[in-house]
Amino acid sequence: MLTALIVDDEYEIREGLRKRFPWSEFGIRQVLVADDGDIALQMALQHRPELIVTDVKMNRMSGLGFLRELQPFADYRPESIVISGYDDFELVKQALKIGVSDYILKPINMNELKDIVGKTAETIARRRAERLHEEQLYSQVRFAIPKMREELLREMFEKEYDSYWEIRRRHRLQSLDLEWMVKLPMLLLIIEADDMKAIGNRQAHDKELINFGIGNVVHQTLEEEFPYPFALSPDSLGRWVVMLACSRPEHGELAKGLAELCIQRINRFVKVHASAGMREAPGTIEQLHEMFDEASSVLEKKAAYGGNRLLTDQWPDEDAENKQPSLKDPDEALDLVRYGTDEDIAAAMDQFVDMVRSWKLVQLKDVQQGIFEWLYEIVRRAASAGVAGKMLSSNPIALWEQLEQYDTLQSLKEQVEHFLIELAAECRKFACGTSQIVTEAEKIIRRDYAEGLTLQSVASAVHVTPVWLSKLFKKEKRMTFLEYLTALRIEKAKEMLGDVSYKVYQISYQVGYKDPVHFSKLFKKHVGCTPKEFRKQQGIADE
Repeated sequence: MLTALIVDDEYEIREGLRKRFPWSEFGIRQVLVADDGDIALQMALQHRPELIVTDVKMNRMSGLGFLRELQPFADYRPESIVISGYDDFELVKQALKIGVSDYILKPINMNELKDIVGKTAETIARRRAERLHEEQLYSQVRFAIPKMREELLREMFEKEYDSYWEIRRRHRLQSLDLEWMVKLPMLLLIIEADDMKAIGNRQAHDKELINFGIGNVVHQTLEEEFPYPFALSPDSLGRWVVMLACSRPEHGELAKGLAELCIQRINRFVKVHASAGMREAPGTIEQLHEMFDEASSVLEKKAAYGGNRLLTDQWPDEDAENKQPSLKDPDEALDLVRYGTDEDIAAAMDQFVDMVRSWKLVQLKDVQQGIFEWLYEIVRRAASAGVAGKMLSSNPIALWEQLEQYDTLQSLKEQVEHFLIELAAECRKFACGTSQIVTEAEKIIRRDYAEGLTLQSVASAVHVTPVWLSKLFKKEKRMTFLEYLTALRIEKAKEMLGDVSYKVYQISYQVGYKDPVHFSKLFKKHVGCTPKEFRKQQGIADE
C-alpha cells in the first residue's frame, strides 16, 4: 500500500485533489494533506509517504523549500510532483534539478495528472522491486561470505598444502579479507567441549546448540581481547579452529591467555567444560595442515592429564603453580620431607599406590626392591643436602629388613609414610626455615622483576623445586608467585606513570611486559583503568 501527501495552501485545490482524484487505481490507499511546507515537512518525516504532490509557491515555506529540507535524509527518497502556474516555470526548472519526478501546470487537468501519477507509481514499484532485490542479494552475500570463509579455511587446515592451488587460494583469501594469512606467521589452536560424544548421544540438538554457543563465545572473546588479525572456523568434527596472527614472540603468551579466557567463559556462559589444544610454535600458511594435526594430537592429552584446560605441545604434566608435589619426582619428594608438614606427607601418600603400580612389577620381592630403591634415593639426596642425622643412610640393610616384613601394598604404604615422617623430623633439624627461602625468592623478584622471571627460574635460584616454591610462597605471602610478581610490576608501573617523560610502551618494557597491549589490559584489570586514564586521574597531562 502506498501513501501520498498533498501540499497546497489553497483549500479547494488541496481537498479537491484528495477527494476527486482516483488514488486507489494507482495502489495509493492513504492520502494525507498539509496547508504549508512547515506542516508538510513534519508529516513527511513522520509518515514517510512514497509520493508527494506539492504546490511550488505557498505562504511561509514554499514547496521547493520543503523538498530541499527533505534532501539531507538519505534514508528517505520519495517521488515528488510539483504544481505550478505558467509564470513559475523557472521555479519548476529548479525543482527538476533537485530530483522532482514531474510537474503539472494549473489549472490541473485530471487526465494529465493520471498519466503523471501512473508513471510515478510505476517508478515507485520498480524502485521497490530493485531495492528488495538488492536487499536479498546483500542478505545472500552476508550469509554466504562466512560460509565461504569457513569452507576455504577448513580446506586449508584439513588438507595438506598443495602449491598447485596457491594462486587460486591467494585470490580467494584476498576476496574474503583473509590476505593477512599469506603475509604473517600464525598460531593455531583447537577448542572443543569435553565429552561431546556423550552429549551428542543424549540429544543431537544439544550438541548443535553447545557448538554454536562455543563458537559465539570464542569469536566475541577474540573480538574484544585480541587486537590483531584472526580467523575462526569449525572443522569437520565440529571443533572450533582458531588461527591467530603472530608477528611477535610475545603474542604466544597472549594467545595462551586468550585460550584460557575462552575456556573460562565457555564454562560460565555455555555451562560445559571445554579444552583447547595448541601448538606453541608459530607457522606459515604452508604449515597450516601440520599445525592442525599437531594441535589435534595435543588435544588428545586431556585423556591422560584432564580436560577443561589449555594443553600445549611444550607443557609439563601439571602447571607448577597449581600442581601437587609428585612422589615420582625425587627432587619434589625430597622437598616434601624437607619443607612439608606431616599432613602434607600424608596427603602426598595418596599417590603411592598409583606410583608403585606404574612400575608394572608383579612379584613381591620386586615391589619391595622398587620401594627400597626409591626411598633410599630420597635419603641419599637428603644426606647430600646436609641432613646428617641418625636416619638409615648409613645403614641401608636396616631399611631393607624393615620393608621385607610386609607383604601387602597397603602395609608397605603405611611403613613408607611412617619412614618419611621420621625423615622429615630429621630434616627440620638441619634445613633452613621456609621463611628464609621465600625471603630469598622475594629478593630475586624485587631485583629482577623487569626480566623474564618464571617460577622455574626463581625456584632454581633458591634451590627448591617449582612446586614447593609455589606452595611455600602461597603459604607465606597468601598469594601465588605470579600474583606477587604481577602486583609488584603494576606498582612499579604506577610509580613510573608519575613521570611524563616515560611513554606507556616504554613503561611496559621496563616493568617486564614486552607487549604494551597486554600490559595495558593487565593494568586495567588490576587498577580499574588504563595507564593513560590513570595518568589523567593523577592530574598528569597525557603523553
